[in-house]
Amino acid sequence: MSQKQDEALALFAGECNCCQAVIAAMGEKYGLSREDCIRVGAAFGGGMRRGEVCGAVTGALMVLGLRHGASAPGEPDKKKEANAKTIEFMKTFEERFGSYLCRELIKANGKKICDQAIGGAVGILEEMGV
Repeated sequence: MSQKQDEALALFAGECNCCQAVIAAMGEKYGLSREDCIRVGAAFGGGMRRGEVCGAVTGALMVLGLRHGASAPGEPDKKKEANAKTIEFMKTFEERFGSYLCRELIKANGKKICDQAIGGAVGILEEMGV
């Protein structure tokens, strides 16, 4: 387990949701304060409270946007880069966990999957050099 994975899991144990835990552990590196990371991730835990895309995945995609995304309209190369990194992340996460949908992950594994998904999302980001 890496330091950032441990940090994300500690944030989750400390009452951050899954999205907040991932973005707060990784986002400061790209200029977003811890406070802003927690604020921006507030509505995305539990698959946006609807069992949709896992909050850990959503947080990871936010981090990819911070790292690879365009900072203004009219940057097509950055848009392509962010899209490619998103596809890479989503494919890897789905291969490892069987789904990227919160309701499917929990149905197959119970709530214990949350820690695994958070640590896994951060680990994938690290493997991707983020």
